[in-house]
Amino acid sequence: MLFSNIVYTALAQSMTVSAATMMVTVAANNKFQFTPNSVTAQPGDMVAFNFVAQNHSVASSTANKPCQPEQNAVFSDFQPIPGNPNASPNVNAANTPMFMVPITDAQPMYIYCSQAQHCQQGMVMVINPPSANAVSQYANKAAQANNNVSPRGGMSGGSVTNNKAGTNPRNVLGGNAGDAAGTQTTAKGKGKGKAKAKAGANAGAAAGVAALLGGKGKNKH
Repeated sequence: MLFSNIVYTALAQSMTVSAATMMVTVAANNKFQFTPNSVTAQPGDMVAFNFVAQNHSVASSTANKPCQPEQNAVFSDFQPIPGNPNASPNVNAANTPMFMVPITDAQPMYIYCSQAQHCQQGMVMVINPPSANAVSQYANKAAQANNNVSPRGGMSGGSVTNNKAGTNPRNVLGGNAGDAAGTQTTAKGKGKGKAKAKAGANAGAAAGVAALLGGKGKNKH
């Protein structure tokens, strides 16, 4: 019995030591991207999504239906970020939301941003990609998706530290309202309102151009 307990303790300590946290930056350099766009994680590891700019989300889909939540999808909710939108991957994580997703198996997990048309514009990634071209294949399918849909029911599949969800984007994001492209975007979103965000030519000015909200949809700006 004593020998069994020693072996069990040694195995538990080995598993604890081997667990790792994979860092993924959301909107590095104010772009529609996850950096890196693929990571390999083992059961027991954690993938930490650090939101550094604008108003994005992390949601999971199947490989063949990007921009659509899978059953029991992972969802960070929308995380609006106040302050400088030109954040780098080296931004202080203590001041920005971190969505922590525990990895329970080695199966691929397909991730997209459910804000506006960000998924279609290439804001996707794969955890445990099954092949070298899995991310590009997923991105190509995402570009053809008709809609970009958020999971229902709020945050799931992880937890957020320094949670910014629920903050009014008009107050924290100025005219950019979560859209780094600098073009008019119409999105179906969660809750009331079909959000329209239009960044003007002078989007870098303080407070930006006013974001317009109205109509029906699921996403938040």
